[in-house]
This record gives sequence, structure tokens and C-alpha cells, in this order.
Amino acid sequence: MSDIIKTQRSLARKATHDATHRFDHLYRVICQEEWIRDALEAILANTGAATAGIDHMTKNSLKSERSREMLTQLLRESLRTGEFRPTAVRRVYIPKSDGKMRPLGIPIIKDRIVQMLLKMVLEPIWESDFLNCSNGFRPGRRTMDCLALLDSYINNRSKYFWVIEGDIKGAFDAIHHEILLNLLSVRIADGRIIDLIRSFLKAGIMEGGLIQRSDLGTPQGGVCSPLLANIYLHQLDLFWWNKYGSLSPHEKAKRRETHAGNCALIRYADDWLLLTNGGKEEAHRLRDEIQAFLRDELKLELSVEKTHVTHVNDGFDFLGFHVRRYVSGDNRPKMLITPSDKAQERLKAKIKEMTDGKAVKDIPRYKIQAMNAVLRGWICYYRHCNASETAKDLDFWVNRRLLLWLQKRHRIPMNRLLAMYKLRQDGRRYNLGATDEKGTLFLYRMSDQPIIKYRSRKPPNPYLDGEWKTEIAQDALPIEGYIWLGNTPSITACAQMEPLVSTDGKPCEG
Repeated sequence: MSDIIKTQRSLARKATHDATHRFDHLYRVICQEEWIRDALEAILANTGAATAGIDHMTKNSLKSERSREMLTQLLRESLRTGEFRPTAVRRVYIPKSDGKMRPLGIPIIKDRIVQMLLKMVLEPIWESDFLNCSNGFRPGRRTMDCLALLDSYINNRSKYFWVIEGDIKGAFDAIHHEILLNLLSVRIADGRIIDLIRSFLKAGIMEGGLIQRSDLGTPQGGVCSPLLANIYLHQLDLFWWNKYGSLSPHEKAKRRETHAGNCALIRYADDWLLLTNGGKEEAHRLRDEIQAFLRDELKLELSVEKTHVTHVNDGFDFLGFHVRRYVSGDNRPKMLITPSDKAQERLKAKIKEMTDGKAVKDIPRYKIQAMNAVLRGWICYYRHCNASETAKDLDFWVNRRLLLWLQKRHRIPMNRLLAMYKLRQDGRRYNLGATDEKGTLFLYRMSDQPIIKYRSRKPPNPYLDGEWKTEIAQDALPIEGYIWLGNTPSITACAQMEPLVSTDGKPCEG
């Protein structure tokens, strides 16, 4: 077991056993050479290392052992002497699920390494504090853990049938720096760690050659940003827990008797649901209460027009899924979880983009390979829900799009086209495929993906047991020229993201 893992386990144990303990002497930990080397390797192993900050440095600049050693010693010395200063992040934009553009801040490699060091030392502590209702950007957790929680609430015993779909306006960009630093100080007594985080928050954003500075926000794209956002929004979790979540069974029964109802919170980063077994009026009251708390305590604004109050029988969208309670033929209510209509439309839009008239000169094999990456990633995200019928319908639609593209490319009759590309797969069924000197590559069928019942295995704190290694959120740093086919309606969020697909239709490496 490495000294890093031992230290992280020690931090997690101390934080778990003493909820009021304030940690000191953490700065000297991140100055250790072993920690810097580990953080450097983690950053370079991440796909985001191919994206440069304002200094134009990427992992290609650090291929040699000598260059990595020089950077390690440089960072160690600058941290040890207190001379390290973060650089402004580079502003880029990626598409959001609603068609708008999401701003990301891309730090330079050196800053990412130091942010990784901060995450390595802070995450074991706050994983001991975070509540089970939070699942976004946390080690060992994913979007399906949020959906799995719904089973215990939307049933005839608990009757949490009214749902508040929370929408916080620009949560990452609206985080108040001083409030965040005060929240960090509750657990961190080492002023040098607080000052280092403050320097990152104040580093600014470079856009169009100009550096903008702000007292708000933590840039999306930073290694530490998801953790800092969770620490900030943990106050929402505590507000719910202290007022409603921690009530005893007797107290909850009393509330039901008075028709007040109880409520349950499910949060994935800044996307959250509040479910109640009270009536519609109680749901609206809870929405207004949460709105007031966010405004007064966290300086965040709840978008009332996007924060819907919905009955589960009418269905609601969450993290790219559509959830609805329905009564089957045997009169037994069931909860049906399917890919949302918006998620299906986004997939179709991507396939349309890849098969439009501008790409008729692409090689068919590479086209199918790129499409397969998109299709496989999409259905893997939904492999734990009721996606079978949706997958069959989409397979038919994708086949038709590919045939239309092939027809535009070859300009030959359909019967000749089918003779070239409709091939027998596995010796039993026909499928579209391309044959060349490398062999035959078939179009991926999403309906072939087996639907597997999801079993949540989220640990209370992964740093307490085993040898958990701090990881970077897979969508923390995008690669230029590629886009995420994100299923979630906010903060790019998923623990298991879909693969990157080239915007020009060419397949990604690997």
C-alpha cells in the first residue's frame, strides 16, 4: 500500500470519527514529491491532457521522463516556497443539451496538477461528510444511483407521488467565493490550503485575449471544480436533512397524520429532485422554501419557470431518463424508466450530422466505425433501464439514415446498394456493413445490448476501505474537435459518460 493511500485513509477515518475536526498541516502533504508525481501521471493519463490551456502545453510536451521530472521538481519548489501562482483558464464553449453553449475553463497543465493535489487531499475528508442523497461527481457513484433511489420512494407504501424538478441558474458560474471559502474553513484549518484555493478561484478567465476576473463561479473544466461545487451544494443537502430527512419514523408518521407529508432529496451535482408524499400544495410550499434557502444562504437563483412540480403519473425527465408511474394490466402500479425524448432527439441529431450531404466523400468503413462509437456509448448509458423497444426503433431509424448516406455517396439504385452493403452477420441475419482489406465492419445494433438490472454498490466512503485511488471526472476536460453526447440536462454530468465522437465524422482513437 502506497503512502498516499495510507494518508488518504487516515484523513477519511479522522473525518468520519470526528465530524468537527479541522485538519491542519495539509499543505506540506501536497508538497511531497510522491504526491506530485502521482498527480502528474493522473493528469497525463486523462484524455483532457490533449487540450492546451493558454500556455499551449499538452501531454505531448511531457513525453520524456526528463521533462516530467523537471516539471515535478519545479512544482515542488514553487509550492514549498509559496511562489506558485495559478494562471487564468482558457474559455471554450461546448454544446448543451438544450442547444445552447456551455462555457468551460481549461487550465494549463501545471494548474491541473496542483488542482489534482488539492482533490487528493480534500476528497477523502468531504466524502465522510457528504450525504447519501448526493451522487454526482463522487467516487464510486453514477447517475443510475439516483434512479435506483426512486424505487424506495415511488411505490404504494411510501407514496412520494409529487416531484419538484430543481433547476439552479448557472450553478457553477454563480458559486460565491467567500461563502465557499468559509465552508472549506469548517474542515480545513491550514490557511495555506485555503489561500491556494482562493488563488485558483481568483485566477480569472481568458477570452478573446482579455482576462476577466470575478468574485463568482468556479470554472467548469477544472479538476477541482466538481468537488468544490459539491461542497457548496452540500449545504442544500444538510438543509433538507436537518429539517426533513433526519426525522424519526414516529415524527414522519405525525406529519402524515396532519397531511403535511414528508420529502426526500435526490441530487446529482446541480440537478436535483425533491419528492413528497404530501399533496400538490405541499410540493409548491417545498419549492418556495428551497428557493428561499438557495437565495438567502448560497446566493443561488432557482429558475421557477424551469422548476416544475409534477405528479409521477404524468412523468418527468431526470438525467436523460424519463420516469413515469403507470398501472399495468394486472392493476399493479409500476415505475417505468426509459430514455427521454430529448435524449433520443439528440442522438438522432448527431447521426443526422454524421450522415448529411457534406460527408458523402467519407470512407464507409470509417463512417460506420464513428457511428458505432456513438451508438454503443448511448445504449451503454441506458442499459439499466427499459430501453429495449426504444433501441429497436432507433436501430431502424439509424439503418435508414446510413442507407440514405450510402445512396448519396454512390448514386446507384437501391438494389445494387443493398447487394454491396447488406451482408449476413454471424451467418444468420442481415445487417449493414462495409468490407475492405481489413475485413467486414457491421453497423452496431443497439437492440443487441442486453438490459441489465442495476444493483447499486456505492460505498459510504471509498477511502476508508480498500485502496481507492483519486480519479478525475471523465468529463472534466474536453478534447478540442470532439464533443460529449451528454444525456444529462446540466453540468455535463455523468459518472459514466459516452465516448467522444469526432465532429467531422472520423472515429476517435481507441
